[in-house]
Amino acid sequence: MTSLAALTARTPNLPCRLDPDLFFSDNARDRAAAVRACRGCPLLEPCAAVAIETREPWGVWGGTTAADRRGFRDGRAWRFDGAGRLRQKCGSVSAYHAHFAYREQPCGECTAAWEARLEADRRARLEAEHATGGTTRGYGVHRLLGEPACERCREAVKRQSAATRRERAQRGLHGARGASATSRPVRATPGRETAVQSLAIAS
Repeated sequence: MTSLAALTARTPNLPCRLDPDLFFSDNARDRAAAVRACRGCPLLEPCAAVAIETREPWGVWGGTTAADRRGFRDGRAWRFDGAGRLRQKCGSVSAYHAHFAYREQPCGECTAAWEARLEADRRARLEAEHATGGTTRGYGVHRLLGEPACERCREAVKRQSAATRRERAQRGLHGARGASATSRPVRATPGRETAVQSLAIAS
């Protein structure tokens, strides 16, 4: 594999050779100008690769600043997008979320990675519910996975439905008893006369 030093030695008119101070300036405008100058360089990707792999803390290398490279110290795969920005390589959950950060729809590769993670998480939840003998939550996870529920989870739903019906029946019974108690007719006490007040009708 040819080293970056050997590549730069035999490649003429490299922007970083023409004005090296620009690429190690502390000025933000200079850094932005250096990044733009790198865009047309034939050594853009090998230069960036060396800076990322060696965790170069200074300067603009391969169109990337130290701040750009800092996010790739963990060894995650990278790429340049169509606008020349350093991005995560597609095909992972973190790359899926990165699409939204750039206000764009996730690509098919990242969407597949996200859906695979989502299914794996749901399978883990379902396994935990099955460990307790099957639950109504497990029944819901089966539905989310688009598959028929297992017998244990169906039985859990049946038990809950039966308990709910019994509870409603009990509430209805207590309500009926309370209503009958308040609607009992008042019996007249023997020996007492009921006073009736007639209403006078004006002629």
